[in-house]
Amino acid sequence: MGAEFYLNLDTGDVVLPGFEEDLDMEDIEEGNYASIDRIESYESYRHMEDFTAGLPEGEARSRLEQALIRSKPFRHFKDALESFPLEREAWYAFKDEAMTKLVIEWLIDVKAIEDPGPDAEEPTA
Repeated sequence: MGAEFYLNLDTGDVVLPGFEEDLDMEDIEEGNYASIDRIESYESYRHMEDFTAGLPEGEARSRLEQALIRSKPFRHFKDALESFPLEREAWYAFKDEAMTKLVIEWLIDVKAIEDPGPDAEEPTA
């Protein structure tokens, strides 16, 4: 869609210049904002690979491995999961955890939060 979102590092609000009243790119450039980048498809693909590699040998793992080497791997991965409800549920939990880690790393990088360190407790939903 081409829209660029920004995190206001002072308030924690996510904003879209031109959509928000009285907020334009000049305000973004002069203010304390961090651009929110999209997750690259290679990162999402890597999450699918990591999840699949962690499954025990069996039909689910085999079908997911095959889905990943086909054209349109995201579509085929999702379709393959439909046949394996337990693995599908595990995939969504795995993906949520992976995305949470990415967001926390990004928030640390833009100095929106302090690094909790390796001994910090994992956030819970």
